[in-house]
Amino acid sequence: LAMEEWVKHPTVKKQLGVAADAFWFSGDNGVGFTYNMTEANLLPFYKEVIAGTELRVLVYNGDTDPGLNSFAAENWTSFLGFEERESWRAWTIDGKQFVGGYVTRYVKDFDFLTIRGAGHMVPEFKPKVTLEWLSKWISNEEWQRYSNPAPPSASDIEILR
Repeated sequence: LAMEEWVKHPTVKKQLGVAADAFWFSGDNGVGFTYNMTEANLLPFYKEVIAGTELRVLVYNGDTDPGLNSFAAENWTSFLGFEERESWRAWTIDGKQFVGGYVTRYVKDFDFLTIRGAGHMVPEFKPKVTLEWLSKWISNEEWQRYSNPAPPSASDIEILR
């Protein structure tokens, strides 16, 4: 309730650039916003496909998607209980420093991949990055790793002066 009173305060609205007559409501699953599942839980399906078939599985998520949060996706993919074969790390589109997102790799060819700066419609937000990860996935190639840049040489520093 304190937060609700705060956002409705005229001074706060003014400082945030919100119209004085703007109506505010909470969309945090409060009264009238109860979410009821309409579809079956798919976790058993994912477990069955990953453990019981030779299919490769990729779950990907834009890390700025407000509707399907990448943290929630990371949680449910890890909750499946498969052993990590490679912990969460950056992947790049150039094999150097252009970070495309992050990946956790599990046994049985199961990967969880985030796309940095992408919202819900990943290809729309990040077409170049999408081409990279999709091409790598289709070709069954390794996600390119981040590599630290070499320290600048004396001649590099001289050029910058």
